[in-house]
Amino acid sequence: MGMPATIEILDANASQKYLDDVFDYFTQVDERFSTYKPTSEISLWNEGKISGEQLSPEMKTVFQLSEETKKLTHGFFDIDYGDKRDPSGLVKGWAIHNAANLLRERECKNFYVEIAGDIEVEGENNLGKKWSIGIRNPFNREEIVKVVYLSGAGIATSGIA
Repeated sequence: MGMPATIEILDANASQKYLDDVFDYFTQVDERFSTYKPTSEISLWNEGKISGEQLSPEMKTVFQLSEETKKLTHGFFDIDYGDKRDPSGLVKGWAIHNAANLLRERECKNFYVEIAGDIEVEGENNLGKKWSIGIRNPFNREEIVKVVYLSGAGIATSGIA
């Protein structure tokens, strides 16, 4: 996705295969949704080279979630830019959530999944406590303005925070 990704799994049953599966999934998401790749499904859609009937179930889901989010935000979130669509603002969090579910399906109980600051966690960290997530001051990167403690949840910031 062109962004740093971090996966941490603390379960004894975890293996390199679990990490490989998550990163393979992220690669598939990038191949399908990248607006920078001319062969991606979203690029083909934006160029009118595929029809709505030809869209993958994943693309249809993202379009539906984007429309729901547009309604919930009274139009502030909108993937439509003229005659093109860019679902990037939703896809990153959606992909993280799906990756977390992939780990849950493998019975992982304690993990951290992050892409460029959007995070989903489950269970406990290596200290046996909820995961601690620091939010930096966007104007002073050395200052943490808030720490939240999460388990079984996700968090994302916007902009340069």
